[in-house]
Amino acid sequence: MSEFRQDPVTGVWTLVVPERAGRPKDFSRTPEEATDAERCPLCAGHEHMTPPTLYLGRLPGVEGWVTRVVDNKFPALTAPPDSLGADEIDAPLPYHGMTGFGGHEVIVETPRHGEGLADYSAEHARVLVDTLVERVRYWRDDGRVAHTLVFRNWGAKAGASLAHAHMQLAAMPRVPAVVTREMGNFMSFASQSGGRCVLCAALETDDAGGRTVWDDGVTAVQSPWAAPIPYALRIAPRRHGPSILDLTTEERDSFGRAMIAAARAYRGLFGDPAFNFVLHVAPYRIAELGAIPYHWHAELIVRTSDQAGFEWGSGGYLNVIDPDDAAEQLRGVLAG
Repeated sequence: MSEFRQDPVTGVWTLVVPERAGRPKDFSRTPEEATDAERCPLCAGHEHMTPPTLYLGRLPGVEGWVTRVVDNKFPALTAPPDSLGADEIDAPLPYHGMTGFGGHEVIVETPRHGEGLADYSAEHARVLVDTLVERVRYWRDDGRVAHTLVFRNWGAKAGASLAHAHMQLAAMPRVPAVVTREMGNFMSFASQSGGRCVLCAALETDDAGGRTVWDDGVTAVQSPWAAPIPYALRIAPRRHGPSILDLTTEERDSFGRAMIAAARAYRGLFGDPAFNFVLHVAPYRIAELGAIPYHWHAELIVRTSDQAGFEWGSGGYLNVIDPDDAAEQLRGVLAG
C-alpha cells in the first residue's frame, strides 16, 4: 500500500507510490501510437482492457455510454473493504506517516478517442457533471474518507499519461493542504466582513474589473485579479454553496457549459494546449456542518510556463501576463 509521509521541516505531505512508476504512458510512444484508438483501453468497445465499470453516464434515448468510471489500474490510494480507514505507520522520528488509504478512480469523459472537453455538446458536458456529482456522493456515503479531489490532466506537459480524455478522482483520508488553507481564508474574511464569503466578493470585484471571460448568470469563468500564472481561470457558481452535491439542475447544466467555454477559450488562443483542471469542494464533514462559509469552485491552469526557482523558493507565483489582458484575449476568442 502507498504511504503518506510528512516532512517535519516544511510540513508538506507527500504520497509515496512506487508502483505507479510502471504505469503505461501514451506520451512516451510515437504520436502515431498514442493516437491509435485500437490500442486505447478507454475507448468504447475496449471495456475488457480496464478494471470493472463502477458507473456509467448515459444520455436518455441514446445507445451506449457517454462517461464511464473505473478504478485506476495503478492506484495511488486503495480502500480495502475490511479497513476502517488510514492507519498510522511506524515512521522514523521526527517524521510522521500514515497508510495510503482511499480511492483512485478514472472518469472516462467520452467513448471517442481524440475528442476533448472543447468538443463536447452541452448535453455531453451535463452527463459529465452528473458523473462527478455521483462519484463525489458515493465516497461521501462510504464514510471512510475526509475529502475527494477531482482533477484533469490534459496533455503530456500537464501530467497526462493517456491521450484519451479523462479525469481522475482521489478519495483521501485527510484534507489537502490547499483546501485547508482556503478554509482558513474563508473564515478569516467572514470574520472581518460580517460573515461575507470571500469568493462571492472576488466574483463581484472581477466582474467590475472586466475580468469575466464567460457568464450565463448562473456560473462565471473569470481571470482572477491575482491569477498565479498566465491565463489561469476560475469557474465558480454565482450561488454560494460548499459542494457540487448541492447543485440544482440548472446549475449542473451551467457548470457543464462553463467547462466547455473555458476549454474552447484556451483552444482558440493557444491551439490545443496542455492544461490542468482541479475541482475544489468542501471536505465532507465541513459541508455537512456548514461551519465554514466555503464556496466550491474549479481552477484551470494552462501550461504556458513552468515553475522555477522563484516559485519553489518563495512558495508563491510569478505571472508575466496581466489578468485583465488575459481576460480580454480569452473573451475575444469566445466572441469571435
